Amino acid sequence: MSVFGVDYAWGRPGVPALKEAGAKFVCRYLSHDTTGKNLTRAEAEQLSEGGLWLVVVWETMASRALAGRPGGATDAEHAAKQAQHCGMPPDRPIYFAVDFDAASRQQSAINAYLDGVASVLGRDRVGLYAGYWPLKRAFDTEKITYGWQTYAWSGGNWDFRAQLQQYSNGHKINNVKVDYDRTVDDDYGQWQVNRSPKPPTWPGRYITQPPVMDGADVRAWQRQMRDRGWGISVDGDYGPDSESVCRAFQREIQLAVDGIVGPATWRAAWDAPVI
Repeated sequence: MSVFGVDYAWGRPGVPALKEAGAKFVCRYLSHDTTGKNLTRAEAEQLSEGGLWLVVVWETMASRALAGRPGGATDAEHAAKQAQHCGMPPDRPIYFAVDFDAASRQQSAINAYLDGVASVLGRDRVGLYAGYWPLKRAFDTEKITYGWQTYAWSGGNWDFRAQLQQYSNGHKINNVKVDYDRTVDDDYGQWQVNRSPKPPTWPGRYITQPPVMDGADVRAWQRQMRDRGWGISVDGDYGPDSESVCRAFQREIQLAVDGIVGPATWRAAWDAPVI
């Protein structure tokens, strides 16, 4: 199922306006810019606390990807450092921008650039933002694992290996210019501060009450349930209200209704389809 999100550079729409517009994720910049374009740790924390997911893209010059392997390696080092400072988990990808109508004769330089990125991040964390043709060529030659395709320079074509699509430009949310994006895959490189969407391992203890149990595992389960749409406080305390949510969730997905977060209920919080 497609999920709606936005990307923007300068300006900040704010969490309330983004959520009112229906955005579930935001794509933000990493770069050498010092005028306010980049994602900051404070912004990442605000968006994460608001329940929005983050995606990051590195872009300096539009044609920077023609810098070849050395340029890719250098950019990946800077991008990884900035992303880490913003709280991105180390397993999440970074997109690198080809923000122009790249010709086929330029693909070898772009591929070399992506090789440089992979030498720092690993191939499984390499993403590319581009129009249809350079994106297709990068996928075809297995230079990227993640793709974010813009409708620009694409001639109406979509490569459905790309996890993200930028499908419309020139909109405003809270008087901030934004572009509209949508997901084509459950994993599109999203993250929140110090949190990956990949299901964490069951913590090894049955979470129940009374007495009230507390801890990071309780908080992680509560946060995931909140993100699924349940009205639950993310306070790290498994009390009567949390148990009530647990029972309702178990009933909804047809698990044994016991109010205990055991291995099956834990996994289902991440794996079960949202009804």
